[in-house]
Amino acid sequence: MQIHLICVIRVPVLYLLCIMHKKILLIGSGELGKELVISLKRLGQTVIAVDNYHGAEAMQVADGFEVIDMLNGSALDAAVAKHNPDLVVPEIEAIRTERFYEYEKQNIQVVPSAKAA
Repeated sequence: MQIHLICVIRVPVLYLLCIMHKKILLIGSGELGKELVISLKRLGQTVIAVDNYHGAEAMQVADGFEVIDMLNGSALDAAVAKHNPDLVVPEIEAIRTERFYEYEKQNIQVVPSAKAA
């Protein structure tokens, strides 16, 4: 089994994310998200891009996508339940961050952690 190390840069903090093959739910799918998706896919990861509008930049290169109101906690929960990701990566501030605590209880890793978000 091959192990890859990637660096996820989220201004102003640098996060190191060591992963093997994972399904990653990227919440916020703008230009920065697109660059992250490209890097993750080069490493063989599966990425689902989530944003509140169809055709967001990261959606164009991701393995799948969801269009939801990210301020609607139920919609966010439904996307997580549907895709059952190994990791949730929030790349946007306008989101129901309190939901991340529940995801961590379900053994879904949130990067950065729910406390940091």
